Amino acid sequence: MSDPGPGQDAAAGEVLRSRRFLPLFLTQALGALNDNLFKNALVVLVAVENGSSGAVIVPLAGAIFILPYALCSALAGQLADRFDKAAQIRIIKLAELP
Repeated sequence: MSDPGPGQDAAAGEVLRSRRFLPLFLTQALGALNDNLFKNALVVLVAVENGSSGAVIVPLAGAIFILPYALCSALAGQLADRFDKAAQIRIIKLAELP
């Protein structure tokens, strides 16, 4: 593989600062961070309450949190193809607030 040239680095920086890409990138990054923090806090809480080391709880929690993505990805793909993605993101993020 060849090293990216200076033009390619500048293009990547422009994409990150793009008015349409940056909000999506931040939404995805903060959503993933929130999911991981919540999962880890829940695992620690359950492990402390039960006095266990978490050897079984940690993988089980990971599987439970990934399960909706595995089950709903096909439906989400069909909805993304059919409707406006920006409107879908707004609706989903508003639904996540409560």
